[in-house]
Amino acid sequence: MRYIYLLFLCCAILIVPAVSSAQNDTASIKKDSSKIDTVSKLNVDTAVVATPMNCYKQYVDYFTELGAKPVTDGMQPIVLAFKSKESCHCFMGRVQVTGGKIVAPLYVQTEGGEYKTFSELSPNIKLDPEFLEAVGNDLWSITNGMSVVFQTTDKAYGRVFFYKSLNKSKGVMNKEAPSPADLVK
Repeated sequence: MRYIYLLFLCCAILIVPAVSSAQNDTASIKKDSSKIDTVSKLNVDTAVVATPMNCYKQYVDYFTELGAKPVTDGMQPIVLAFKSKESCHCFMGRVQVTGGKIVAPLYVQTEGGEYKTFSELSPNIKLDPEFLEAVGNDLWSITNGMSVVFQTTDKAYGRVFFYKSLNKSKGVMNKEAPSPADLVK
């Protein structure tokens, strides 16, 4: 019984500041009439949920640390990551690779498991024309299992991660020897 009480106390200590902080944020958001629709859909349950990890940074860090093998030609599974000042979203998808380069279009997997082109699912998100002009054909290159960073017209950044090409472990690992009893049978 004492453990249940301690668990309840710990949860209360963690949740109360999050709820009061969320209520303060909600009050400040209501002042901005452009965000009222978002606020009206919030409820106490969503206010308690912690801020999600930055999936974009996690993927970049992981690929940078482990490295990746060259991506082979063919339809490859990917993670498509977008990052803006306000949020970060990562989606499962796939894309054709030919000659070590990405071939448009990118496909995003829906909750139902089917794949639709990114432009079908998000027609308002487009690559920034100034960015496209500056990058040129390098946009489609793949280095260390990742695409180059791209920019959208709404100033979000994105990247394609070829997670199947990721190295499994950092560096070369030595194989552990079994016990003498297991080795000499």
